[in-house]
Amino acid sequence: MKILVTGANGYLGQGVVNELLDRGCDVVAACHYNDDMIDKRSIIKKGDIFDVEDPYVYYGEPDVLLHMAWRDGFVHYSDSHIGDLPKHVDFIEKFAKSDVHTIAVIGSGFKHIYPEENE
Repeated sequence: MKILVTGANGYLGQGVVNELLDRGCDVVAACHYNDDMIDKRSIIKKGDIFDVEDPYVYYGEPDVLLHMAWRDGFVHYSDSHIGDLPKHVDFIEKFAKSDVHTIAVIGSGFKHIYPEENE
């Protein structure tokens, strides 16, 4: 089974790529610019996933899209969280119209509670 993991160098992506490879999956690891923490057993594709016209073909016609790319994940007030949303929708829609078998979209979420919020 071939699985495309976007955000492969991210907080969750690194471990997911390793686990999938350990389980015998073929992994295409997509990352925006930095691939230093991605398991080199994977096929690494660097670049902006949103710039790819036909991502299904470009990423080798994967059976599964595991979309975990989220720019500025730990920058809570980044404008990219809202500004990139239409790009994520377009990217996922391109896969929904392809022959991909499964699409999963996940991410990490957390909340910091600051002292002044509890008073």
